[in-house]
Amino acid sequence: MSKQTKTALDPVEIEQLISVYHSELRQLNYRVLSVRKNIEQLQTALSKQSTTKRQSPVSAPAVVATKSVAPAIAAPELAPAPISSSSSSTTGRKAPKKVNMPSPVQVRRVRKLSPWDEFIMNTLLTKDKVLIMSEFLDIVKSDFDGAKGWTEAKIKSKLNAVFHKLANKKGNIVKISFEGRGFAYALPKWLNPAGELKKKYRR
Repeated sequence: MSKQTKTALDPVEIEQLISVYHSELRQLNYRVLSVRKNIEQLQTALSKQSTTKRQSPVSAPAVVATKSVAPAIAAPELAPAPISSSSSSTTGRKAPKKVNMPSPVQVRRVRKLSPWDEFIMNTLLTKDKVLIMSEFLDIVKSDFDGAKGWTEAKIKSKLNAVFHKLANKKGNIVKISFEGRGFAYALPKWLNPAGELKKKYRR
């Protein structure tokens, strides 16, 4: 069955794209803040280590001075200590000392489901079958308080954005080919290992 080629975006599709781009922009801003936080924490760790290294040699000259030992003689006694090892004596090569670097700070991004996300998934669980856009539209208008006072065009645009996020980004739902225009939507567990919708959930 041939599909009609669209040459221009209608207002609903334009609103959908704007909503999707706003969502992606928020995610990018969140990533920038996370990276900046990582950099600040690593710089703090580096500053503490640098301060410790600068302070540690201060006590050494004081000990040498009390024993009246010349600096030229004391220096060779301190130098071999960190280099010598039992394993290097047999090979003649001195193993480099390992430096323990601070592990990078890991920031876990926990993205909670929005009320719209939860409503879409709970609706699928309750109906226990795939649903199409027009069915979701009717259910949202009658049962979802978050869309009270919204126009049908605004609800449809929001649903398209939520479907895009849950199906293409999060993987919480899947798109199923449907006769006519658009898709039907299902939960991933409703598919068999071959990626086909199980019979009990088909329309």
